[in-house]
Amino acid sequence: MTKQAFIIKGIIALVGCFAAAYVGQELLGGELLGFVVGGAILGVTAGPFLMALVRWRKERDAMAAKKP
Repeated sequence: MTKQAFIIKGIIALVGCFAAAYVGQELLGGELLGFVVGGAILGVTAGPFLMALVRWRKERDAMAAKKP
């Protein structure tokens, strides 16, 4: 994955964190529904970024294991 793709996914994840905090606390008053919707926002925005980090780490570990 390119560095630019990480930056774009990171920015989307950061915006998603702020959106989830806003929805969870301010928009829906901090009730259970707000936390559920906030969690869904985090899953959609931060999930791809975290999965890309896991994939990058696996590739990095595989390359390190091949070196003598």
